[in-house]
Amino acid sequence: MPIAQAAEKDELASAKNLIEQVQMALERANLAEKQADTPTRPRYDFDYLRIKADLNTIKAGIDHYLTPSRAQQQESNVLSGHYRQERP
Repeated sequence: MPIAQAAEKDELASAKNLIEQVQMALERANLAEKQADTPTRPRYDFDYLRIKADLNTIKAGIDHYLTPSRAQQQESNVLSGHYRQERP
């Protein structure tokens, strides 16, 4: 494997690890938000489920690139990018 290709794979693996760290931070933030004892709630909440799905899509794309198979090409999901939910 050429050095440049090995470096790319290392960087992508590092990016995946960073995404996993972001996911852990988001889990902590979500837990803190759920445990918050605030009488007045904001009109909008952060959409933790949507960002989790988007980050999982990115990680799956990295995995798919790093471990290609001869199977049929998968359809990629579109990232949302919108993480604010309006309260009912």
